[in-house]
Amino acid sequence: MAAIWKLHVSKTLVVPMLLTLCSSSVSAQGRAKKPPDVELRIAPGELVQGVPGSISFVFLNTSDHEVRIPPVSPCVGRYSGTIKLRLEFSPATPPSPGKGGGCGAGLSHQPGILEQAKSWSKLKPDESFTVSYKRAELFVFEEAPGSYELWGEYFPPKLTAQELAVLEHADISFPCQTLRSAHLQFNRPQ
Repeated sequence: MAAIWKLHVSKTLVVPMLLTLCSSSVSAQGRAKKPPDVELRIAPGELVQGVPGSISFVFLNTSDHEVRIPPVSPCVGRYSGTIKLRLEFSPATPPSPGKGGGCGAGLSHQPGILEQAKSWSKLKPDESFTVSYKRAELFVFEEAPGSYELWGEYFPPKLTAQELAVLEHADISFPCQTLRSAHLQFNRPQ
């Protein structure tokens, strides 16, 4: 079960949105297990005319045990987590046509889930993992003057119930439900 708090964010602060991660509520031995906690944060890169040209996604382990972060990408992948930069835009003048973008993907042979999990980023308590992208790489192309509200979302890999059971049996914790960051606000002048 996830807990969500609404937070006020200024332009220069990065405020975490705390969510708990899912894992089985009962371990293989039948004992209740506390799911790991991870915060997803976003941090703006250099501002270009008042709006960040790039965004960093920060995964912070707030639990008391190791958490692994699967590879992340702006494109949906079977064995990778997907990150999205969301935008709510209010134009200063009437809107102009925007640009679109997307990902292409193919199928390839993948090693077993335990073999893959060996390569996932390992975070000890209070450690973080950061990945950065230009806004265009995140398919946020808006450049017009106006108000920009940005936030990040993380979607876990699309694993089967059997793969999840294998990871649980190996006692591997990872973010397996959607995470959302706090919202950041920016203004691009006319």
